[in-house]
Amino acid sequence: MLKQYFKQAWNMLCENRLISLISILGTALSIAMIMVVCLVFQIQSVSFSPETNRDRMLYIENGTKVSKGTDSWNTGNMSDEAVRECFYSLKQPEAVSAWFAYPSPLSLPGKQMYKVYPIMFTDPGFWKIYDFRFVDGKPFTDADFDAAISRAVVCESVARTLYGSTDVVGKPVIIDRLPYTICGVVKDVSRAADTSFAGVWVPYTTNKMVIEMRRMENMSGSLNVCLLARDKADYDAIRQEIKQQTARYNASKQECEISFFDNPITRFDKAIGSSGQKKIALKDYLMETGSLLLFLLLVPALNLIGVTQSAVQKRRSEMGLRKAFGATRGILVRQLLYENGLITLLGGAIGFLLSLFLLPVCKDFLLKNAETALNSDMLFRPAIFGAALLFCLLLNLLSAGIPAVRVSMQPITNALKGDEN
Repeated sequence: MLKQYFKQAWNMLCENRLISLISILGTALSIAMIMVVCLVFQIQSVSFSPETNRDRMLYIENGTKVSKGTDSWNTGNMSDEAVRECFYSLKQPEAVSAWFAYPSPLSLPGKQMYKVYPIMFTDPGFWKIYDFRFVDGKPFTDADFDAAISRAVVCESVARTLYGSTDVVGKPVIIDRLPYTICGVVKDVSRAADTSFAGVWVPYTTNKMVIEMRRMENMSGSLNVCLLARDKADYDAIRQEIKQQTARYNASKQECEISFFDNPITRFDKAIGSSGQKKIALKDYLMETGSLLLFLLLVPALNLIGVTQSAVQKRRSEMGLRKAFGATRGILVRQLLYENGLITLLGGAIGFLLSLFLLPVCKDFLLKNAETALNSDMLFRPAIFGAALLFCLLLNLLSAGIPAVRVSMQPITNALKGDEN
């Protein structure tokens, strides 16, 4: 019986091609709009390599305030001393890492190349938090970091640019006129991985600028911090421990005091627009994004409802004739709902493909960085597509179901005449 219903529904779609096409495209547009908005949020929030632990991460980025009395203060990042005293000493997190990103030119010994690459100056904890896929070699070690030994991890594309292959472990590279030895090669990282993206990763102890950039009693500097919690339930305990360590550190100073605004913030906070110095409330994000989403959905949704209701009204005579030959109210309603369900499924498939096409095409203004590389780990989330499809199915059921029930309840004579009463 179910097969027969879908067969009849397909025949009806073929008979009313224009209306069917408009309905399918309306559904596809609705789903595509929902999917694009959800995918943008998803790219900023879900876990993917190498940021596979985003759901357990906390961030302090550009969120440090160092005050000297009431008249002088500095906002930005922290010094390596502040990192050591306030964060490396934490017991609650599974791992802690400090980092500083700065573009620098790479060259080879005896060969000046001038091209600038994003360089990540970080520490051994970085490799415990992020899940990099090593093609060859390994990350720099604690001993390398402590002794400020010039080791460098490069991504595949940088290795090929420099040497024409990824077999580069042990080979030299010049970073901003300083010699380093390559110790590992990793898969290229998408720019969507905003706290781990780089072309080269080196110990920040090898960079004098990072170490010497200390101001306000050695508290203010250039470093950001990320933390990996053992469990999301530990967030409050970690925040409390940070306050304790900060108070202890401040007690050792004579004039200045360090604080971290509302930090650390979660990945969800970052996804809804929070930054180190300004935390966005969820209700404000929902108001802004919800209004945009409703606007994007309003036109195709109203068009879809109007077309569907018009199609049902035109079939009053047909339904009256079928009732005259013994069709029950339930049979008539189910037939219309199956037809509408088929429209939703076809529109859903088209809308899903359309959203995957629109996001790369429109990412210049949808994403913060137009050069962001997209991959299946970011985009393929069946739950989001299922939710969008369910939304449109509900919309279609309401737009078709209500007039279908009304028509099926009409007396046969009125339905045959096409009367609306």
